[in-house]
Amino acid sequence: MSEKRPRLDARVESLAADARREAERRLAAGERSRLSRLFFSPALHFLRAYFFGRGVLKGMVGFVDARMEGLASFVTEAAHVQMAKGAQGPAPGGQIPGFGGARLPLAATIICRNEKNYIKKCVESLDGFDEIIIVDSGSTDGTPDILRGFVARGWPIKLIERGWPGYARQKQFAWEQATRDWVLSIDSDEWLDDDLRRALPALLAAPQDVVGWKLRRPLAFYGQEQVAPKGARPERITRLARRDKVRFDESALVHEGLVADGRILEAGQGFLRHDRALRIDAQIMKEMNYARLKAEQRVLRGKTPSRLRIVVNPWLYFLRIFFINRVYLYGIDGYILARTRAAYSFFGEALHWRLSQENERL
Repeated sequence: MSEKRPRLDARVESLAADARREAERRLAAGERSRLSRLFFSPALHFLRAYFFGRGVLKGMVGFVDARMEGLASFVTEAAHVQMAKGAQGPAPGGQIPGFGGARLPLAATIICRNEKNYIKKCVESLDGFDEIIIVDSGSTDGTPDILRGFVARGWPIKLIERGWPGYARQKQFAWEQATRDWVLSIDSDEWLDDDLRRALPALLAAPQDVVGWKLRRPLAFYGQEQVAPKGARPERITRLARRDKVRFDESALVHEGLVADGRILEAGQGFLRHDRALRIDAQIMKEMNYARLKAEQRVLRGKTPSRLRIVVNPWLYFLRIFFINRVYLYGIDGYILARTRAAYSFFGEALHWRLSQENERL
């Protein structure tokens, strides 16, 4: 791409802001959201830009531009749909099941920055844990004050304030501060539901050859407190493990995960809940941030970009999320989620291609 062109992440920021303003204008004018526009308008914008706008003559640059036109339309229509439906705040926490008056021999690790809207519910779901390690990387919204309030009430919290070295390194640092044999890595906008808390003693009593557990995390949708439909597939992520048998892959810039030295089983009871479901104009910026890190990681690892992947992978990603992962069971919310995940795939492939081109010119 020409150096005079704005970077892809700057273009996404601009289209997200434009989409939000347009959706707000429509609502103020009393315009109703239309699902037909959500389904068909993005494709029409792409075709118009690619063929009638002569993007087809510009090669991959023209294709990327046309996809961005279609994406801008999708974000606008999705924002209109979501704003029209309205949003609910995070559900308040209920009575936390205890562990018979004793502390559970388990540590939890959390990394955070500016999480005042979520951290209280997360920490409360850890009531009864023997140790809670929280690493804050410069919060300015009062998050540390909330945590110090827990400490003043006798909670076993060790609060560490530390600069930001990246997701994997920060999580690994927090993991290394734990002293218990079993450790739970939990995000600041997640919390344990009652059934999962009740299951913890049995999980910790696993045979020695079991080094960790995959926890089930259901999907979260903006503004909707949904019960997962029958047949829906929650995510399964390794979060509970023996401290000295797993580690975070510190070479990963994004989608960091625990690497285990041993057998991992799936916990079949309870859920790791997730509160943060952003509106589409904010979520698309989050997807861009993750995609940029993914593209940079690919370049660092010497992977070669592919024009074919730019064209094909987003649609394959959508089909996998929508049908194989069964998010179609969630209706229009599932469709928006699958299209948003497909945008992440497109961003990652397009940024990988551009970064590789820039490196070749150096």
